[in-house]
Parts: sequence; structure tokens; C-alpha cells
Amino acid sequence: MPSSRRPTGTQRKRRTSKFRIVLLPLVSSIVLIMIGVAIFIGIAAFNTPKWDPAMLNDQKQTSILYDKDNVQYASLHGEVNRQVVQSAEIPDLVKKTFVAVEDKRFYQHIGVDFIRIIGSALNDIRSGSAKEGASTITIQLARNAFIEDPTAKTLTRKVQEAVLAIQLEHEYTKDELLTFYLNKIFLGESSFGIQAAAKTYFGEELKDLTPDQVALLAGLPQAPSQYNPYIYPEAAKNRRTIVLGVMRDAGIITAQDFNTYKDTPFSYVDTMNKTIGGAQKATVSDTSYKYPYFVDYVIEELESTYNLTPDQIYSGGYQIYTTVNPKIQTAAEAAFADSNNFPKGINNTKVEGAMTVIEPSTGAIQAMVGGRDYTTRGLNRAWQSKRQPGSTIKPLVVYGPAIEKGGYFPGTVLDDMPVSYNQSNGKAWTPTDFDTIDAGWKGLITMRYALEDSVNIYAVKLLNLIGVDYGWSFGKDKLGLPLEQGDKVLSLALGTPQLSTLDMTAAYGVYADNGISVTKHAILKVKDAKGNTLITPKITINRVMKETTAYIVNSMLRSVVTDGTGISAQIGNWAVAGKTGTSSLPDNLSNKAGNTDAWFAGYTPNYAGVVWMGYDANPDLDKKGTPGPYYLRQVHGGSFPAQIWKKVMTVALQDLPVQSTFVQPPGIVSGSFDTKSGLLPSSLTPTKFISTEIAAQGNFPTRVSDVWIQKDVDADHPNMLATSNSRNTLTKTFLHLPDRDPSWIWPSSEASYRPPTEMISDLGSDPGLDLGLDPNSNQGSNPDSNPGSGSVQTPPVQPPISSPPQEDPTLPSPTLGQIAYNAKSFKAVIPMTVPADNKGDSTIFYLQRTGQSAIESFPIKASNSKSTSISISLAENGKPPVPGEYVFWAAFQNLNGSGVGPPSGKVKLTITD
Repeated sequence: MPSSRRPTGTQRKRRTSKFRIVLLPLVSSIVLIMIGVAIFIGIAAFNTPKWDPAMLNDQKQTSILYDKDNVQYASLHGEVNRQVVQSAEIPDLVKKTFVAVEDKRFYQHIGVDFIRIIGSALNDIRSGSAKEGASTITIQLARNAFIEDPTAKTLTRKVQEAVLAIQLEHEYTKDELLTFYLNKIFLGESSFGIQAAAKTYFGEELKDLTPDQVALLAGLPQAPSQYNPYIYPEAAKNRRTIVLGVMRDAGIITAQDFNTYKDTPFSYVDTMNKTIGGAQKATVSDTSYKYPYFVDYVIEELESTYNLTPDQIYSGGYQIYTTVNPKIQTAAEAAFADSNNFPKGINNTKVEGAMTVIEPSTGAIQAMVGGRDYTTRGLNRAWQSKRQPGSTIKPLVVYGPAIEKGGYFPGTVLDDMPVSYNQSNGKAWTPTDFDTIDAGWKGLITMRYALEDSVNIYAVKLLNLIGVDYGWSFGKDKLGLPLEQGDKVLSLALGTPQLSTLDMTAAYGVYADNGISVTKHAILKVKDAKGNTLITPKITINRVMKETTAYIVNSMLRSVVTDGTGISAQIGNWAVAGKTGTSSLPDNLSNKAGNTDAWFAGYTPNYAGVVWMGYDANPDLDKKGTPGPYYLRQVHGGSFPAQIWKKVMTVALQDLPVQSTFVQPPGIVSGSFDTKSGLLPSSLTPTKFISTEIAAQGNFPTRVSDVWIQKDVDADHPNMLATSNSRNTLTKTFLHLPDRDPSWIWPSSEASYRPPTEMISDLGSDPGLDLGLDPNSNQGSNPDSNPGSGSVQTPPVQPPISSPPQEDPTLPSPTLGQIAYNAKSFKAVIPMTVPADNKGDSTIFYLQRTGQSAIESFPIKASNSKSTSISISLAENGKPPVPGEYVFWAAFQNLNGSGVGPPSGKVKLTITD
């Protein structure tokens, strides 16, 4: 049996001794910690600022701003927008809502809510974070009234806040404290107190606020800038919905009220945005300071990034050191003040603009102009106006991502031909290029050319190849663009997101800094009235792409300025890279010629800058929603925006050593390639289509071009395949593009390389084939051609010809459009596109009438425009033409008249009774 004896006295003594050995040090440690904490709390409490009721009104001191060279350029002092109300003037709805949202145990605690503190601590432990707050309304009041640096997150400050809160609770009633709080709290847009905020956001008296309006105001203290409906309406709406839910759960409103108010629009905010560009700001006694748009952004950064209130900024006696570059800022303001840098406005409404300049290597904002006429704390278009950037986004979400992903290089070839994509709404989207109607399709083009000439089809096809998700993530995660989920569509390639000049400048700065992203900022440091450093920005520097990627993009964007749409931005021998962009008119104005926005984004190794130009909005919408006339006419990114950019950057680069190239990193290779396939040249590649290009190592093509073939043609009819009936044959080189629709019109640069499909044995079946035409071709039937453009000529009818002139293969083929027939005059009007190099060449038109084998020819004098229309009478001896099919085609004639170029495709006209 087990023994039932108890331990002896000696054994008990030993166990007790061991227990004491362990317990005593532990207890001693706890006691020491408690003593230390008590001492710390005692010291902190002893140093708590002495509170005085008079201190509930802040002492005012002027704050000073300094430029990047520590030279003072502005001072801030003025009155904040504060309107004090008495307790009886504050509706119970307001009081109950703020208590429910900010401090639901307000009427039970003594200024410090120990239950809430414990709950918050437990929640932080469970979540592994420190996000839970335990500030009571009384603590918030104490912090804003008496703590010298309310932004400091220290234990000392927490202790002092608690001591002050308890003292306030001892001196004032709960209702008095709540009234103090509601009169003093900062609610964004320079509004202090609930009455001022009611005016700012709703234009209403406090007593007239509805539950949804009170909910918005009660949601603002947590983050006044983030939930500001003037700037972030969606975030404000979401926050308001949360507060309405709290009000419902607390019994302040009913469930029906919740459903009624949760989707209420911000009508007053929308009106203010349209009329004055935002909320009415606090009155500032001195608005004559320099660089007002830049100063306004500094104030915004202090408010949103560092949580300072306008009261602190204007009256805290701060020394604010900023990044503004006086030389560049002054040049930008001068450029925007010069009306010659802007097109003439409509109905006395000015075309507006904005510009931001950043030093990419530091992330420092050097200059910012938000409009042509400054209004105090008004709309700053440089960062507040979000507009569609058009083609300026292509390097950021298409070309850069493609190079970074690998497998692509500036010589990658895609076919600029019609393409259509199915959208999520079941409709087809068919993108086009800006000049497709006038110039036709461009055919097989390289990435470099596509970027130079801002070709839309290429960009869309490339984004589709690399994946929309990849391009979107590259722009958002690597370049910092504030893209939304809704932007994750193929039209992203054409610049459909809403972005500001600040967003775009920071993104382009990453390329300028060879793939390194540096946090953009306008503040270097802030000191308080006693000279203590209050704010030092946290600047992060990250490599977000390979050096080779940045260099290749720099090289392609350099070509945009030297040979493409941005040539007007050239500055001497400086290495300037850039991209132009415009955004299209809405669908109901698609028949108009113009655009809503024009952009130029450019950079050198030193500075990046982006200029936007356009109208703020269409405020003259009629009741049916028809837009007014406020859009740009004949203004594109390479015109006025590039002109402003050049003027500002020319000043910025003065006295700096010229950098004529971007530094090439290791890992860049170069070689010859076939410009029609993007592969290595084959033995069949014509010399004119062999060029040199760079690539990141491993991305230069290794395959040999496979787009060229050879065929035997009849020597007498070189646009027809040879057969056994041919007396002489020739071997010619052609493009083999089986994926192209036979009905598509080939561009003039490729038309002579289109392989024939007819054989010489078929010659007798169609006399028109003597010109080497393809009777099955639908070339020339382009519904987008404009028969009304250019001059209209009526050539005399010539006698039929029996044989074609000798072919001159050095000439291109004309492009004919769809025929327009006038049944009254019996005239057929045929539009024709003339390449720029052939404006001096005359043309021969050919006509084969229905039921006849003879071919009529009509010599036409040279056209002086790229688009012309030829009018040919089909009347016969003054009588109407016979019903049936009439076939037309044309060819350019060389200067000496000895030969003609390859014929165009046939266009057909069917005349009925």
C-alpha cells in the first residue's frame, strides 16, 4: 500500500525555502518595476503643463517657410475658420452621435477610460498590432488645448494627457467638456468646431443638419484629410456608412433611417467643386507670399502626412524647410502667366493647366503650379485634378513592363492592323490610331516606332500580350501610380485612369533615376517655436526595376523627342526623353475634332516634369446632359504643353553641365534585326528593312526572320504570278502574312511586297488584269475615308487604252476610299490618300465600265495635300450610266511620265435603276 504519511518538518522546510528562493526575486523585480513606473509617471505628471481655462484658445505665432537653400520666402499667419456655439445650440443628435462614435463611455469614466484601455490592449495583443486607440473625448480636448506637440507618440505625452483629462473632469461638467470639444475639434478644410464644419461641408446651420450630415462630421476626427468628401468622396461615403451603422446600433436612428441616408449624394460639395474648385478655405491675412501653389501643397502635406492642424501650421511659430527651387518655380509661374503659352479659350473661359517638377534622385518637388490664376487655398490642379493621361501612360503600364518582363526589346514587331476585343459587358471594343482615317494602317512596326509615333493599336496588343494584371501592377507597385481596380482593363494602355501631374512626374522620375524610386516630398524638416525638430520626413529609396529596363525606356523616349511626336521639346544637346498624350472626346462628341486633355511628360538625367492642359470641366451641361463646347481644338501634347515644358526646363538646366546621353549600364547588347519581323535578318530580308537595335542581354532575338518568301512572277506583268504561259519570269521577294485579312488595305510601305494571287493564265478573263490587279481584292473600300477632304478634280474622259504603261516599282500604291455617287450629276467621287513623299507625283485613274472590256484612263495632276478626291463623270454622251458594276483603280506616274507605280486595290461602284 502507498504510504499515507505526510512530509516531515524538515522536508516541508526545504520545499518552502526553495519556493522563497524563486518567489522573492520575482516579487522584488515586480516591485522594482512598479516603483520605476510610479517614478516615471510621477515625473511625467509633475511636468504636465499647467492648465488654464484661457489656454483653451491657442496663442498665435507666425510660421516661416524656407526654400531648398534655407532662404525665407513666405510666412503663414491668419485666422482659422472657427465659429463657437453654446451647448443649447448643439442638437442632441450631434452630441449623441459624437459620443457614440468617439467615446461611448463618456458619461461613465473620469476622463480616462480604464476599461477601454484594457480592451484596447487585449485587442492589440490578439491582432499583434498597436492600432487600437483608447483616447476619450476629454483626453482629445486636453491634447489639443494644452500639449505642446500633440503629434508626438510618447508615453510621457500619454501620461500628461491623462492627468490633464482628470483635472478637466474635476473642473467641468460632462456637457461643458463636450461643448468645448465640439467647438475645438478639427474637422478638415481649415474648419474648427462643428458649426464651421456644417457650413464648410453642407452650407447649413448646425441646427438644420440631417442624420447623414451629422454622420459625415462624426466620422472626420479619425482622419480629416482621408475622409474629406471634397477630395476622397468614396472614402468619405464609406466612413459615413460606418458611422450611420453606429448610430443605428446605438438607437440614435432607426434601421429605416440608415437605409434612407446611406446613399445620399454630397450635393453641396459637388456644387462647390464645380463653382470654386473646392471648399471655402480659412481666411489668411497675408496671401501675397511667393509660390502660392507650392505653399498650398506644403500645407496639405503637413495636414495629411503629419497630422498637423491648420491652427498649428498658421499659428504655431513653426520653421518649415521645403524643397522648392526658386529658379524653377519662378520659371514655371512665368510660363503659366504668359497667355502666348496657351490656346485661346472659349466663351471667355480660359484653357487651364498645371505642372509639377521633381528632382528624381532625391524625390524633392522642385516646382508646382496648379493653374493660371491663383485663388487662396483654391483648386491646385497639379495634385488635386485627376485627369486621363492618354498616351503619356504607355511607357508606365505597357512598354516599361514589357521590357522588364523579358522577351521583348525595342525592335519587337507587332502588326498595326484592325483588332477587336470582347469586353465584360458583352460589347466589342475596336481601338484605332489617331491618324488611321487619314493615313491608313501602319502595318508591321517596331516597339520604338510605335512609341515614337504614339500608335494605339501596338500599345493595346502589347498590353494584351504581357497581361493587363502585369502592366497594372508595374504602374501601381513599382511606379507609384494610384491606379484603381477598375483601371485593370485593356484600355489602360490608352490612358483611361484618372491621374495628376504629381502622380505622373513621380512615375517618370523613376526612369530618369535609372529604375530607383525615391519618396516624393515637399518638406525637408519642421522645427517648433523653440527650435526643436518636430518633423523629419521618412524618405525611402528602392530599386523597383532593372537598370537595363530604365535605360531601354530612356532610349525609346529619347527617340520620341528626336524623331517622334515630342520634337518640340528638344533642348540643345541635352538628353531629353519624353512622351506626348491626349485623351479622346466622349462618345457623344466623337464626330468632333478635338480632345479633352493634352499632356507632355519629359525628363533629363536631372529633372522630371509633366504639364497638363485642358478645361476644368463642362459646367454648362444642359438638362439633357449634353456637354458644352469646352474641349481642346488642335491642341496636342507636342504643342502648347511641350512648349511650356521646354521653357521651364531650359531655365532649370541653366549653368548645369550638359548631359547629352543617359548613362548606359552593363547588360545592354545591340545588333542587326529585321524591322518587319523583329527577328534576325534572313537572306531574303531587303536591305531597307535591316536596322540596328539595343536590348537587355538575353532578350535580343536568336531566331531568323520568317516573314519573307519568294515567288516567280510574269516579267511582262510583274504583279501576276508566272505560269507556263509566261514568256519571261522574274523571282521577287514578298511578305508572307497569312493572318492578315485579304480585305485589309496594306500600308504604302508594304503594298509593293504584297504577294499576287492571280496567275498570268487568267489574263484573258479580265482585261483589267493587264495592270496586275487582284479582282478579289477589296482594297480601297475603307468606310472611314473622308471623300470630302482635299480638292475635287473633274478630269476629262480619255480614249480607252489597250495596254498598261511600264511599271515603275520605286513608286508606292495610292490608297482609295469608298466611292460616293451623285445620281443627279452622274459623278463618282473617289477619295485618295497621298503619301507625304508623293505629293508631287501625278496620278492615273482607271475605269472599267460594266459589260465592257476596254479600260479608260484619266491623268490627274499632282495633289498638294495628303488627302484629295477625284470626281469622274460616268455619263455617256450626256445620258445616265448603264446600271451595273463600275471598277476603279489608280497608280502614281513618275515625273518623266515613262512609267507608273504599282496599282491600288480596286474599288467598286454598283449602280442600280
